[in-house]
Amino acid sequence: MSISPVSSFLRDVPGIGKTDPAGQNSPTVSPARSEIDAIREKGLTVWAHEQKIETLKEKLRAQILADRNLSEDSIAGLSSDERTSLEDEIAKLVEQKLKEAMERAIEDAARTGQTKAVFLDIMA
Repeated sequence: MSISPVSSFLRDVPGIGKTDPAGQNSPTVSPARSEIDAIREKGLTVWAHEQKIETLKEKLRAQILADRNLSEDSIAGLSSDERTSLEDEIAKLVEQKLKEAMERAIEDAARTGQTKAVFLDIMA
């Protein structure tokens, strides 16, 4: 029994399993290729953690905007100074809420004796 290389399974996935006829990579990097390169560079665990944090930041930003009856369009309509000030304030609130959520998750993990992974739930 022989084991096929992973690339044989991925050959039909755009941007992963194929090269151009000259055997060189194309000059443009597909999003899938760039994600794979990031995973290879950082490692799957670090990459997944970063993705989770970015998703949480996006959710927190949306929640803050909704709480203030703002939208991305309304922010875009502000003057440069007003937009910069508001963006800075939102960024600080996102970081604060993210920190609080992480602290809650760590406290919950410690209380339950969970030592391998911490589930981060920002809506708690």
